[in-house]
Amino acid sequence: MAKVTFKISELPEDQLKRVEIEGKGVLVARVGKEFYAIGDKCTHMGCSLSEGTLEGTIVTCPCHGSEFDITTGKVVTWVGKYPTIGRLTSFMRRDEPVYKVTLEEDELTISD
Repeated sequence: MAKVTFKISELPEDQLKRVEIEGKGVLVARVGKEFYAIGDKCTHMGCSLSEGTLEGTIVTCPCHGSEFDITTGKVVTWVGKYPTIGRLTSFMRRDEPVYKVTLEEDELTISD
């Protein structure tokens, strides 16, 4: 099992942070006292979700506006304004993987 650990103080409330687990980008979000971790690469064009905006539990991709629920990794709003090239657009519309978050004292561990 691959993992990364960091201090809770490194992630202020209602903020996003990017970490890597075995070369894969992971978005870690803190909403109130809860912590969540999903894939950091938007399935539309590969932009980093950690550079996006967080409203409640919804992260919006900074490139084109697709939205993902950080509690489940599910697509909430797909950009949908770009033409479909064959099946390409619907193929790219994928949920983000969800990572396990473990809180122990003042450390947060994210694992796959």
